[in-house]
Amino acid sequence: MRLRRLARSPFAYWAAVVALAAFTAFTVAGQVGRAGAQADRYGGLRPVVVAARPVEAGAVVRSSDVVVRSMPASFLPEGAVRAAGDVVGRTVVVPLFRGSAVVAANLAPDGLEGLAALLPAGARAVAVPTGSASVAVRRGDRVDVLATFDPPPAGEDPTFPVAEAALVVDVGPEAVAVAVAPEEAVRVAYAIAAGVVTLALTAEVRPAPPARPAPPPPGTPRTAGTSGSAPPSGSAIPQQAR
Repeated sequence: MRLRRLARSPFAYWAAVVALAAFTAFTVAGQVGRAGAQADRYGGLRPVVVAARPVEAGAVVRSSDVVVRSMPASFLPEGAVRAAGDVVGRTVVVPLFRGSAVVAANLAPDGLEGLAALLPAGARAVAVPTGSASVAVRRGDRVDVLATFDPPPAGEDPTFPVAEAALVVDVGPEAVAVAVAPEEAVRVAYAIAAGVVTLALTAEVRPAPPARPAPPPPGTPRTAGTSGSAPPSGSAIPQQAR
């Protein structure tokens, strides 16, 4: 009976309405406050291009390979690409994994395609013949290119490396394309023509070349052992083979 009287009482009804409204406002205000605190902590949402499916190195990105999603600014990796138009048509140089944000370093410079897009700056691609006994390699592996000569050069081992930690950029049925430095390309070419070449799989990664020292300012006196131009380098292939 008392519940019926309270339900019929206008005062009780409006009191309940006010209490419910106050509770709702308090709850919403708390959620908005927490959302604002998270936005201040992680940053606002930003668009980012994300891989919709795995994309292998050397493949050209298609529109179906990527999607644009929103992520907090603090979660975005450095160099993240924000527009799909900046990705589609570009060649992938680092494999893309599903759900990962696409960064500029994953892509070759605009306009480069095929093997040229996979070459490190300043490198040359050289095709090394392979046979049934060759170790199985994949694009992205690192290999040493070993040359064997018969008879061996005087005072030298019959087998020695002519390129080390070379990046495999393409694999064909009869040859493997490896990225080597220009001076290594000369040695590899000679070894292919005059000897037997073998690929040895390695986990080593070629270290970055040291920075070239800045030239001395004009008028700086020269010390012993220096000259106006670099001395001519020795033969790229010492003795018979190197």
